[in-house]
Amino acid sequence: MPKIGKQLKQLRKREGYTQKQMSVLLGFQGNPYSGYEYNRIKPSIENFVKLAKVLHTSVQYIVTGKELPEAFEEEVTPFPQRLRELRERRNMTQQQVADCLDIRKATYQGYEYDKYEPKLDKLLKLADLFDVTLDELLGRNRT
Repeated sequence: MPKIGKQLKQLRKREGYTQKQMSVLLGFQGNPYSGYEYNRIKPSIENFVKLAKVLHTSVQYIVTGKELPEAFEEEVTPFPQRLRELRERRNMTQQQVADCLDIRKATYQGYEYDKYEPKLDKLLKLADLFDVTLDELLGRNRT
């Protein structure tokens, strides 16, 4: 899997933005965006979606380097709602999903109730489990 920072730097340069401009576009104070490019911090779910929109790409490409042919709507379904929808579509219980992720049920429930945000490795497992792209998992709807 390519480094997220490398992908972001390449995309930012393609769009002609500076790191400072990216911070402003993302609504940050100062220049915390640079932490993404230097792989010091990982974007939150909300910021992954913002980055994909600003950089005219997919979250899937930012994380994996694999392009998606789909375009996405501007409207984003909140992650907890999308997660619940995907679980129910698979007729799975919260416990079953938690077992697949090797986490406690309470931790998984925190994802669905917007108390916790899964780390990137868990997001990738969830996308695989539900057979969706990261973008679909994070609430971006295909056009």
